[in-house]
Amino acid sequence: MNGKTYTLLAAAIAIAVMAMYGVNVVRASSTPTVTIIEAIPSTVIVSPGVPIWNPYAPGNLIGTVGTYMPLALYNPVTAQFYPVLAKSWAMFPQNKTLVIYLRHDLYWFNGSAVMPFTAWDVYAQFYIGVKAFGWYVPFLNQSLVDEEIRVLNNYTIEFIFYEWSPQQPYYILTSWIETPWPVWKWAVDALKTMNVTQAMVFGSNNITKFVAPYWALSPYYVTYVSPTYQTLELEPMYYNGVPLLASWIKIFPFEDWYIYPKYTKWWIGGNTQAMTAFLARKANLGFIGLSLQQEATLNASGFGEYNGPHYATNGYTLNPNIYPFNIPQVRQAFCYIINRTAASLAWGGLYTPDPYPVPVANFPPSIESYPSSVWSIVTPCSTNWTKAAQLLESAGLYKKNGQWYLPNGTPLTVTLIAPSGFTDWMTFTSVVATTLSQFGIKTTLLGMDTATYWSTIFPNGEYEMAITWLTWSRGYGDFGFLSWPFWTFPAFNLSKAWPFQWPNGTCTPVTISSLPGFTPPNGTIVWCVNSTFGYINLTNWNIVFAATAPGMPQYNELLKVLFAWYEYYMPVIPNLTQNQQFNYDPSDFDITWWVKCLTLFSWVPFVQGPWGESLPIMLWNAAFGAIAPPGVVPPLVEAAANGSLWKIDPQLASFLGWVPDKTVNLACLSSYFHIPYTPVATTTTTTTTTTTSTSTTTTTSTTTTTTTTTTTPVTTTTTSTTTTTTTTTAVSTVTSTATVTSTATTTAVSTTTAVTTVTVTKPVISTALIAGIVIIVIVVAAVAAVIALRRR
Repeated sequence: MNGKTYTLLAAAIAIAVMAMYGVNVVRASSTPTVTIIEAIPSTVIVSPGVPIWNPYAPGNLIGTVGTYMPLALYNPVTAQFYPVLAKSWAMFPQNKTLVIYLRHDLYWFNGSAVMPFTAWDVYAQFYIGVKAFGWYVPFLNQSLVDEEIRVLNNYTIEFIFYEWSPQQPYYILTSWIETPWPVWKWAVDALKTMNVTQAMVFGSNNITKFVAPYWALSPYYVTYVSPTYQTLELEPMYYNGVPLLASWIKIFPFEDWYIYPKYTKWWIGGNTQAMTAFLARKANLGFIGLSLQQEATLNASGFGEYNGPHYATNGYTLNPNIYPFNIPQVRQAFCYIINRTAASLAWGGLYTPDPYPVPVANFPPSIESYPSSVWSIVTPCSTNWTKAAQLLESAGLYKKNGQWYLPNGTPLTVTLIAPSGFTDWMTFTSVVATTLSQFGIKTTLLGMDTATYWSTIFPNGEYEMAITWLTWSRGYGDFGFLSWPFWTFPAFNLSKAWPFQWPNGTCTPVTISSLPGFTPPNGTIVWCVNSTFGYINLTNWNIVFAATAPGMPQYNELLKVLFAWYEYYMPVIPNLTQNQQFNYDPSDFDITWWVKCLTLFSWVPFVQGPWGESLPIMLWNAAFGAIAPPGVVPPLVEAAANGSLWKIDPQLASFLGWVPDKTVNLACLSSYFHIPYTPVATTTTTTTTTTTSTSTTTTTSTTTTTTTTTTTPVTTTTTSTTTTTTTTTAVSTVTSTATVTSTATTTAVSTTTAVTTVTVTKPVISTALIAGIVIIVIVVAAVAAVIALRRR
């Protein structure tokens, strides 16, 4: 994960960071600043007295404004972390323990006061979440939370899991911290006197209603909020002598936030309104979903657009609690009725037809990243009305005079709803409705107010057929969505058993009774009534899957079960895979170099944001130093061109997947920005370092192939043999291997010794696959909206 920072190395990095910061100051004096105004084609509700800064309250604005930082970022494409609030961490599976070491000199800020960030803030967040709201159950135990979450000192926090899961640390490490200890201490103190039942009631009745004051924990803070606008501004370098932005710059040494000191989110209501804002020069950024004709209008006015893989697929869910949509064959029939090509063309072909009835986006990198044993069971849906008719007839329906009827003679009709503010969705959904009617199922399309749709109608299952997301998954290593895909069809009650059948028409039971470090409370996933039919318990599936990790055989088996259920019961009928689409003012943002000089996966975080993000995407690009107006060389580009990236922040290079002249073309960068570059030739060397420190626990290193760690209660001695890639220009490139083996020996106070060897296999995407990706940059529509859901 993160290695020790030795004294000499820390000094060298500090000097390098100060030098880089000095360059930034010079640039700041000559570079014009840009105010980002993002036109968002949706609405947000802000009512007086509502606890909008309470992370436990429904409808809060924590994620909307994005002024909170995670403990760490995670890039599922590279399977690498980047530490933010945490400087390092250590996992001890044999002791079911995660220890997190936090950075010093970070502060909460609200515009007029500061508070230091400590481990107690993290403690409050997770203590309340676990005891009052059941986060991480069963891996953390609500009744044992006082022993499971412990503050060791002001900058060290320990999690001792009731049951170990290799997945859960990912969610903890990528969590935003939003709970200043002085604000939330009252809740922790109250919960400590309660049993679990009392705590859950207290959480619902008291904690969720608490109107917490606003505090930011990021380089930006909110200066204005209303139902229409939220304005973020860059923190001062120092406030009353306390380092604010100065501390964040140490974490992100290539940042160029000074170019973008102000960010306004404009919740404008719909796609067309957002386009109008662009044409009036009142917005310069938007994920707004326009037609080809509208895009052409924007192009003629000087605006640019980007189109690339987004890994989000939309589809249609039929309410499974309404007859005949509770019959699998009826649901399957809809998958063969829809004409996805026609739906795509209705919006200018700016969406890709997606026939796969499983939570995987129709992009080759996503599809091909799954093992063949998983992917081989998936059968795509083609437009096949003959097969659709056979499926309906097998369920007892019949067709007469061009109209389908239920067995009792009632015509089969459907009301299909969609959010009216999503012009693109409404347009291609109208084609889907027409197709269903032509097939003989009279369909009425009803556009609902966007805010009402997502906040009330859809989550409460008040529909017959509704458009939703099918997936937001970038591939095999992006297990965040797969761990909890069920938010896309809330009408499904997870406590209820749902019909199951394997794609070959058989039923065989699936039971996983144990996993390393974890015994499921109920490992029955699939049970069979006979040889062709059975049921699946989605709750059990989710709990067991959360105790696995990519590369484990149980992980693959559970993926096969999930994919088989998706194909059989069709919880969401697949429709179109969305592209990452946004419009921007090219005089404020130069993104062309991403497409010209980087391979696809090496700039995915720039367009989608990393896992754990809270800041808006463009502000993350400023954090990485990857965005600037035309004529300004982004600091990340300059660092790559002169080779300093791999010396100053090798962990960022590893996180992004930047390998000189493999995933990032240095000559291209030099040519594009008219700057010199230093070719980075690599050789492999092996170094051994031994360090002794007065620490109680030793962190692991992300650059270590084999690490042996001995831990005692007083003094820690670490001996590590590290194989790294070192450049001829004294630039060190961090290279991640597919398999990391860690052997840890721990001596407890009682002098008992436990020795465990843990092997973690990470997904690897071949260079040939990456090189084979074709990037298309054309006139595009923009994303209507992204539902940002946070896994707890």
